[in-house]
Amino acid sequence: MSDQPQVMLVEDDADLRQATVETLELAGFRVLQFAAAVPALAALRPDFPGVILSDLRMPGMSGLDFLDQVRERAPDVPFILITAHGDVPAAIRAMRAGAHDFLEKPCPPMLMLDVLRRAQAMRSLQLENLRLRDRLDRGGAPEKRLIGRCAAMEQLRHKLRTLSGLKVDLLIAGETGTGKELVARVLHDLSCGADSPFIAVNCGALSAEQVDRELFGSGDSPGLIARAEGGTLYLDELESMTEALQARLLRVLDVREITPLGEAPRQVELRVLGSVKGSPDTLLAEGRLRADLYHRFNAVLQLPPLRERGGDAELLVTHFAAEAAARHGLPKVHIDEALRRRIAWHVWPGNVREARNLAERLVIGLDPGLPQEGEQPGAEVRPDFDAAMEEFEARLLRAALMETGGRKTEAAKLLGIPRKRLYLRLRHHGMLNPAE
Repeated sequence: MSDQPQVMLVEDDADLRQATVETLELAGFRVLQFAAAVPALAALRPDFPGVILSDLRMPGMSGLDFLDQVRERAPDVPFILITAHGDVPAAIRAMRAGAHDFLEKPCPPMLMLDVLRRAQAMRSLQLENLRLRDRLDRGGAPEKRLIGRCAAMEQLRHKLRTLSGLKVDLLIAGETGTGKELVARVLHDLSCGADSPFIAVNCGALSAEQVDRELFGSGDSPGLIARAEGGTLYLDELESMTEALQARLLRVLDVREITPLGEAPRQVELRVLGSVKGSPDTLLAEGRLRADLYHRFNAVLQLPPLRERGGDAELLVTHFAAEAAARHGLPKVHIDEALRRRIAWHVWPGNVREARNLAERLVIGLDPGLPQEGEQPGAEVRPDFDAAMEEFEARLLRAALMETGGRKTEAAKLLGIPRKRLYLRLRHHGMLNPAE
């Protein structure tokens, strides 16, 4: 990981944004700039190593709403708000909501840089502590982090041990929430060791304008591919990349060569792991995955959905509930026979991620959202077509809300429907608070 400090700048005023970028870059910061909060939120990951600097008043999502979303998605990333003089009361409310600090316009550049450097120092310390803790947690065999007793998981662990000694590029396929990145990290730790770089790239969050700078780098700012040298480059959601960008990645896979902007080509030594949501055959048939890119990978690891893993669902819920109880300082959850039957019957559309969210809800005392007893297949009363479709839609809505942590805008995107339609369907099923 590069030691260069990073700032995610969100400012809708183009002139002010450009001036701020120049100030930050001259001070040695690497700047990711956005004109609005929504695209910034889409690019944000929980492990973002830098600081967020955001304006308060912006069209669409305001700075305060952006802060609320960041606190849910990446709670440890320092958030600094830029306010006008009359917005100081709002900035104080933001501090109470978890903002790291606020700056009042017009802000002297030296004050802004001082605040950002202190926030960056705190963020670097947080990440270092997490790395040390993770290193301690990984003291055992890495493949033991893949929890499950079913035959498919035993075979997966065996494959990873076999592949760990081979420097081959692999494609990991599976439904949303099946643990593709965890499998990539386990294989990386088995092959390269936990101390070597593991660089994860969310391909779906990269715009065409960001590709050269983010992946290939420019000048003295190394791209993500260069930062992965000696370790693993993990490309998540390959199918979300444009055909042109997939073609550019072919050269990385073929000859391990990158060409940063303004520089000559150079070789890089790394392992490439890719992942796709769903079946590679389906993606190839739909034209969302280039055949030549697919065939550059030496093998495909297909991860099983949770509904096909037998009793692993209960095992995972128990494990995640124990973790959540320890994290929150709450009592362990007892899984009684009724809950056990509901877990066994559930189809788990969100897979392992849904099991983790459900366990969290159980620990903090919320309704897990599982179907009640008596709804299991084989019951004597069979609903007609309309009733069955109503029930299916309700489950689909619950699954989307659970996967997105209740964030309705993201749930609408996940389902591929407009936000207004989501609210109408939630209201139809009685799943909205009266205030909404």
